[in-house]
Amino acid sequence: MNKYNILNFKKSSIIFIKNKSPKNSFYIITKGKAISYGTLDYNVEFNKGDILGLVNVVLNEPYFYNIKALEDMEVIELTLDEIINTKNRDLTIKIYKYLKSSLETWLGRYYLLISESKEIIKGKTKEEILNMAKVYSKNGFDHAAYRLYNEYIKRFPDDRENIDDVKNKLSNIEPIEEPLSKKDNVFHYKKGYCLYTELEGSDKLYIIKSGKIGIYNVVNLHQITRSIYSKNSIIDGYNPVLEYQPLSTSAIILEDSVLKVLKKEELLNIIENDNSIKLYYIRMLSIKIRNTILKIIALNTDDMLAKLLITLYYIVKTETLPNNIDSIKLPYKVNDIKTILNIKNEETLKRELNKIRAISISNDNYINITDIRSFMAEYKNAINRVTNMNHHA
Repeated sequence: MNKYNILNFKKSSIIFIKNKSPKNSFYIITKGKAISYGTLDYNVEFNKGDILGLVNVVLNEPYFYNIKALEDMEVIELTLDEIINTKNRDLTIKIYKYLKSSLETWLGRYYLLISESKEIIKGKTKEEILNMAKVYSKNGFDHAAYRLYNEYIKRFPDDRENIDDVKNKLSNIEPIEEPLSKKDNVFHYKKGYCLYTELEGSDKLYIIKSGKIGIYNVVNLHQITRSIYSKNSIIDGYNPVLEYQPLSTSAIILEDSVLKVLKKEELLNIIENDNSIKLYYIRMLSIKIRNTILKIIALNTDDMLAKLLITLYYIVKTETLPNNIDSIKLPYKVNDIKTILNIKNEETLKRELNKIRAISISNDNYINITDIRSFMAEYKNAINRVTNMNHHA
């Protein structure tokens, strides 16, 4: 990596300023430390090997927070073009691993905010697994419950207290057809099919050719919507590295879908030989990180209108990624937003949503953005209002 530009920052130097448009380059720290401040109610420290500003450069999004040098620093300066065009497999893998690790870290912070249990643990008790299955069944996701009950039997075959009841519940769930294979690792999945659960991840990556997939987990005995993805999105079922149970999710087909299924190594091989796929995958990971940071910013403000505008903003930006359009019916219902923001009263939420000029709610409770340009103007006012409330270093 000697061919890349090396920069130095003196202690207390300002590296990035929040809400400013990103530079054309980002940095990998090789010496020293940096710290974020001015947006969240806590600071995030960055150390050797950490990457600064990549997500903002990839998405051309303003910086989420200020970053300054905690001590004298040395960084490698890179542009997005250099990353996309590099034949350096090690650098590609470093970027990929860093984005995945960063996403897990931010998701962990998000779930710590909404979870009643702050224990950093991996694994579920018998009672928790049964409760999880009941929650999915109650919400109409029977195949997720089916898989969880099956996993329960595998884990606790000698549990005389519950095993007969679990087997009885299984017998009452009508199984969903297994995916129909097409060609080139492309499969057709029926609505309601569960790709993986919190208890059993997948070593596969799914590219949505058509259809819609919801990513959920159960926190505080409630089903939480993490994300809903549609055409051209990429989902992976890999088990999280961090030992924190809420990071694990279930993926459920929300409408008949066609998916291309790959293993991680297959993806890396494709990325090495196709720069457009490499850029797209980096963008998708960056979008997920951006979305999670904005979730945290939304949770940390008491301004209900700002909460909603920030949350809907990242959804709109994700949904409109492939196309340039003026209005959109989002794949999210009011209840999805309620769970994302940990709001208790749905009617209160609806009243606040109706205050946003560019939003309407359909009869089946889906959220529509009727004028994206007007909505974006409202969002910018909200994010500036919220982020300018925090100035501590």
